[in-house]
Amino acid sequence: MIKLGLTGGICTGKTFILDIFKELGAYTIRADDIAKNIIFSNKPEIVEKIIEVFGSEVYDKKKGIKKEEFSRILFTDTEKRDFINRFIQPLMASERKKIIKEAEKSGCNIFVYESALLVESGIYKDFDAVVVVYTSEEEQIDRLLKRDGICIDDAKNRIKSQFPLNEKLKVANYAIDTTGSFENARTKILETYFLVKKDFSLI
Repeated sequence: MIKLGLTGGICTGKTFILDIFKELGAYTIRADDIAKNIIFSNKPEIVEKIIEVFGSEVYDKKKGIKKEEFSRILFTDTEKRDFINRFIQPLMASERKKIIKEAEKSGCNIFVYESALLVESGIYKDFDAVVVVYTSEEEQIDRLLKRDGICIDDAKNRIKSQFPLNEKLKVANYAIDTTGSFENARTKILETYFLVKKDFSLI
């Protein structure tokens, strides 16, 4: 089974591409989904650490970690966000290995793991190939404005807070430009999927 790491910047189309890969028969998983399952699992050792760093206001004795309050702090506080990323990486790695084993048992020949932090975390080295999704900054801003209803300055700040796309492209084995229509992006995704299968002798 070929393991692909999929990454890109905010509003470049990572989820769209992952969905197409799934349609084509790949076994897909999002790092965000794994992270959320871990953070909001309400396991005592995880809750205790989050309260220690984020404060008791993020915890409700009946409902557990308050998702909205936790997310708000996570987005606005760089130090706390970096802490969470470091804290859950080993837990995510363990869970990812379990999921990969499940994928191998399923008989799928392509596994795709989508993560915004694939390159900067260094885990891209664990995959057979890396797919980087990109578009122009203007397109990212336009999509952010439409998706989140924020102002241009906030959109630019969100983009600047991320690892530069040109640095991610340096380690890409495959790159997909999603600028333009969904139909155009879909065509490029299909071409990339075919190339992956061809390069790894799956066809």
